[in-house]
Amino acid sequence: MKKLLSILLVSIFILSVAYAEGLDFSNMTDEELVAIYQNAAMEIKSRGLVVGDERTLREGKYIIGKDIAAGTYTVACIGTAGESFGESYGSLGGMMDALDDESDTNWSDLYGSLGGMMGDYLDMSLRILGDYGDVLREYNMKNGDSFSLTLEEGTALEISNGSCTIKAE
Repeated sequence: MKKLLSILLVSIFILSVAYAEGLDFSNMTDEELVAIYQNAAMEIKSRGLVVGDERTLREGKYIIGKDIAAGTYTVACIGTAGESFGESYGSLGGMMDALDDESDTNWSDLYGSLGGMMGDYLDMSLRILGDYGDVLREYNMKNGDSFSLTLEEGTALEISNGSCTIKAE
């Protein structure tokens, strides 16, 4: 029992010295190094941190500090409901053309134009919400638009009518 306790105390002492000085990766085996990397990656993911990688956000509400780490991000719109709306109308026009052999109406052009006009009014909306759901800031974006945004803990990010990517700066 004393021998086991001595080994345990020595191990704890060695580990505490190693952590006090920082990890020495050069003395680790490949397997140990990969295990540390995988554990750190899982912890980063579980905390919702974004480290150099882009993260895609779809419509919804994200709590800063819980779903997304506080920080400064580049936000880029990658799709709007307006684009989807325009494509849907164009498809509907194509179906109408297939069903209507008798008229000279080009339903694809008609519905496509209507969908395009309607789609211009459906930009992606990004809102920063306060404690009680108050809108603190609001941004409307078209596909391809991007800007820098600082997200503070205790607020929420709400996305509607589209999706975007965020990348930590």
